[in-house]
Amino acid sequence: MLSIGEFAQLTGLSAKALRIYDKQGLLKPAEVDPWSNYRRYSASQLEVAIQLKALRAAEVGLAEAQRALRGRQDAAAVLAEHRERLAAERARQDEALAVASALLERDPLSWDVQERQVEAQHWVGVALPATDELTDDQADLAFGALYEALAAAGNAPTGPFWSSLRAGSGEDDVDLLCCWPVARAVAPDWSVPGIAVVRGEIRAGRELVVGWRHDDGVPVVDSAVHPAVLVLLAEAERRGAEAGLDELRQIGLLDECGDAVGVEVAIPLS
Repeated sequence: MLSIGEFAQLTGLSAKALRIYDKQGLLKPAEVDPWSNYRRYSASQLEVAIQLKALRAAEVGLAEAQRALRGRQDAAAVLAEHRERLAAERARQDEALAVASALLERDPLSWDVQERQVEAQHWVGVALPATDELTDDQADLAFGALYEALAAAGNAPTGPFWSSLRAGSGEDDVDLLCCWPVARAVAPDWSVPGIAVVRGEIRAGRELVVGWRHDDGVPVVDSAVHPAVLVLLAEAERRGAEAGLDELRQIGLLDECGDAVGVEVAIPLS
């Protein structure tokens, strides 16, 4: 029989790890002295211990490792699943590295920030909690449902959709507003079943705007604002504009078939 120290020396597993594996049921000692509580292992356990060491070195989780040690069929399945996870993670890392390289090594892009006059415009929107769980499909469904409801009410949208952000009900909460411009304001009691309807009016005045196409190939960091918006905000600040992010509109650019091909972002100057 081998003491826990001797077993650790032969397997490369630390005594601390062996105690954890004992508690987890992955590798129980052959004997435990009832008085001293010392653990002792048999030589026949060395092979399983080294297999466990190999699994952990490959960053296989404890639950998956326990399953892999049941037999060859389970081991093959666990390792195949783990390879898929590693491949997906490597692909994510490669993409992130490519974006970082493009951002840090390329020359700064010049964005054409323009100033334009806008007329007063009524709008109606849907408020969605802007959480990590919110998907583009959910926003698209909200845009579609609202469009149909407005059209059915005889107040069909008069231009491209746009979105904006506003503070939510809690201190850290943010809502995404999915909005359509309309010819006339909706009645205060107008509603759509299952949808949190919001409404308002864009003020007439000057605004700054910048746009880009989805196929421009500009590197964008996941969950971060598009580089063109950084330029827009910096230009607005340079001109002394104090508009908040709730007044920044992201407007869909549509092709002749009505498909979204790009984005404009506008912020008022007054």
